[in-house]
Amino acid sequence: MRLASLLFFISSGGAPSLVSSQPFANCDLSSYYSTLQTLPQQTSRDDMHNLIKSTHRRELPYTSSSKQDVWDGLLATDTDATGQLIQLIYGDKDVPALPSDSGTCDSWNREHVWSRSRGVGDKGMDNTDLHHMRPADCNVNVARSNKNFAQCGTVDKLSNCESPAHPEAAADTQKDKNSFLPPASKRGDVARAILYMDLRYDGDDPDTENLVVSDCPEEVPNGAGIGYLSQLLQWHLDDPPDEGEKNRNEEVCTNWQGNRNPFVDYPELATAYFGNPRPLPQNGAGYSCSGPTTPPPPTPPTNDPPIASLIITGVIDGPRSGGLPKAIELYAWPPTNDPP
Repeated sequence: MRLASLLFFISSGGAPSLVSSQPFANCDLSSYYSTLQTLPQQTSRDDMHNLIKSTHRRELPYTSSSKQDVWDGLLATDTDATGQLIQLIYGDKDVPALPSDSGTCDSWNREHVWSRSRGVGDKGMDNTDLHHMRPADCNVNVARSNKNFAQCGTVDKLSNCESPAHPEAAADTQKDKNSFLPPASKRGDVARAILYMDLRYDGDDPDTENLVVSDCPEEVPNGAGIGYLSQLLQWHLDDPPDEGEKNRNEEVCTNWQGNRNPFVDYPELATAYFGNPRPLPQNGAGYSCSGPTTPPPPTPPTNDPPIASLIITGVIDGPRSGGLPKAIELYAWPPTNDPP
């Protein structure tokens, strides 16, 4: 990690760009969540939202010739150890970090994982939040456009599927009219970026909307929805955070924004806040939007003792009068502690 070192990159404008020599405090995993009243895994959605919002201490410009911008951030968060190669999110490959795209679409450019046209826009902290900004091959970025994330056949006929999604995309990518499938090794990364954006942005910050990930994104107000939640939750489970993603989370917090993505640190929060994934639609039928558009949350654990069932295990059949009385023998399951 670049904690106090002076590292230079060449910015998009050609001027040297300096990674912060005064990193944000309390960004290590043990310190960042220390102000919470409960363990991070047990923290309410509202409290976690307040934490990642209040610690988001820096808004990067999208492009600047005089200040560090998103180009510089991605050169720090997504390059290899030498700084010479940068990893592309949908290509799942490394390419030379410099030069970046200059408008001719012959190199890598900056991908908004949560599409600008789905509520992010071109202003506000969400537009330059590095937790969802990733380097992408320019042409693959165009192929993804603002499509929702899902495998082919979710809301469109399977016969309309293209795989790979573009000749320069990873071999296991897909796209159809409505959906885009990232490479398997990056599906969890994409999912956690989307879940973070939903948790982080509720429309209270200037020039932002209440971003909502849903199985019915077109029903989200103000065009601020993205899909499809159930598949993103499944990708999150299938592709857990690796060391590269954890290191990136640390870098974004320490040197660029001051906040962390809690779904990278505590993956169990995804189902706690968003519920369990719904079954995969078949034959392009899509998800039902007549009821709740998000999966129901799981029942939270409690410390209450389990409710026992009483089972009759014996009968004492005494005489009608005198002698042994009539009685039944009961057994509690699951077993409970005897009362004091």
